[in-house]
Amino acid sequence: MSLALGIDLGGTTARAAVVERGSGRIVESLKATWVDRSVAAVVRETAGLVNTLLSAHSGVRGSIGVGFAGMLNGPVVVNAPNLGWRNEDFGTPLCAAVGRPVQLVNDLSAAAWGEYSAGAAKGATDSFTVFVGTGVGSAIIANGALVTGANFVAGEFGHVKLMAEGGRRCGCGQDGCLEAYVGGARLELWMKEEGLAGTASQLEALAEAGDATARRLYDFAVGHLALAIANQVTVLNPGVLVLGGGVLSRCPGMVARIRDVVAQRSTVASSVLKIAMASLGDDSGLVGAALLS
Repeated sequence: MSLALGIDLGGTTARAAVVERGSGRIVESLKATWVDRSVAAVVRETAGLVNTLLSAHSGVRGSIGVGFAGMLNGPVVVNAPNLGWRNEDFGTPLCAAVGRPVQLVNDLSAAAWGEYSAGAAKGATDSFTVFVGTGVGSAIIANGALVTGANFVAGEFGHVKLMAEGGRRCGCGQDGCLEAYVGGARLELWMKEEGLAGTASQLEALAEAGDATARRLYDFAVGHLALAIANQVTVLNPGVLVLGGGVLSRCPGMVARIRDVVAQRSTVASSVLKIAMASLGDDSGLVGAALLS
């Protein structure tokens, strides 16, 4: 049995798992929660998980894959807002600590590869994956390969602009990003400013219950999200559109709106398109990171 090892590393926790290469089945997983978010501490805790799993599974081969919630350039974390890191080399010290090569990829890229390899997009050659949770992210797989771009930031879908000038401030520091209106953290801030209590996932229920303010915010956010996805479907012509993340998984009305808008506004590209919810749940990034290694 050929085994791989992957890590799903976020702002509060890391999960590491040994994964069966052929099936994507998780053989064993471990988890750590950050007390100290410094680079040295995160390297130490992550290496501890990896070395524990390696000692228990001698069949693990190849490099260690890490799905990381942030913008990356090779081993360097360019920007990880949840950890407070900018331009920090994380891959090199982790490699030294585990004694193996380490491959860092964006967490959405890892999730997309997991769904492509063992989930909702299995069997496709081209897929576009969009997750809406705390933020908005995407990843592109074309002709069986992950699209990374010239400096490894392809697929930053949450930061496409909805207007030429101005707009709400995004967590990235720019104005008018899609994520500033749809991502859970920024959407909840917008709700609070408008006098609405609740989480981003509850906005749909508030709108459907007849709250006029909730309806206005919901229609703007979902309408722009759906149109942005439809435009990407037109450009990329994927065989499968995979939708996931905490917000989308709890808001069936959003998913239905996306389906309708994609069908109406991407008529040529959508004629062969399958739209599916991510099927690996919280494990998609973990499995994908392992299978990319």
